[in-house]
Amino acid sequence: MGSKKTDSTRKNLLKAGISVFAEKGYKETTVREICKQAGSANINSINYYFGSKELLYREILELIFSKYDEYKSAVPEKKSPEQQLKDFITNFCIMLYKDNAFASDVTKIFVSEMTKPSPFIEELVDQYNKPRLKKHLKMIRDILGEDAPDYMVRDCLVSVSGQLLYCSFAWPVFNRLFPEHSPGDTYEQWADHVFNFSMGGINACKKQLQELKKGG
Repeated sequence: MGSKKTDSTRKNLLKAGISVFAEKGYKETTVREICKQAGSANINSINYYFGSKELLYREILELIFSKYDEYKSAVPEKKSPEQQLKDFITNFCIMLYKDNAFASDVTKIFVSEMTKPSPFIEELVDQYNKPRLKKHLKMIRDILGEDAPDYMVRDCLVSVSGQLLYCSFAWPVFNRLFPEHSPGDTYEQWADHVFNFSMGGINACKKQLQELKKGG
């Protein structure tokens, strides 16, 4: 019984933390507010379960940064680079847009972290993003060709990522310009569009490289 109550209390605090951090931001949020939202009268409960407000926030960030790994293929190296790109785009669209996740409290925290980074951002990028980056850059290079300059490989990956993240960052504007469209309802269609659009751009860069070789 005690173990179940412990798990329940911890989950409630985590859920409350996500809600309050999303509304007020990392710096403005107080332990008292989180405990009140969680229905806990004991303001020491966060220290007991997480160590501090800061470590609770870090755990929430780790949940966000590790989320993509739930979708990655177990054997990506056996797929063509084009199929790897399609999987990469589709997985991101599921993660960001399915069930309107782009409008969730978790996404609000992520967007806030991008504009006002916490002290944890560097270690989380090192732990999660940098290992993925090597694989994703290789994926783009395999499509462009081994002779593709580093800046072109980088810029192609950034362009793909920018399309995926656009709605998350610009939803208040996007929703007013196109109120009839919700990426949460059409994330599969959006994934197909981003893939086709991205392949068109990558192939244009590839053609440019081939023409430069001929001219050189």
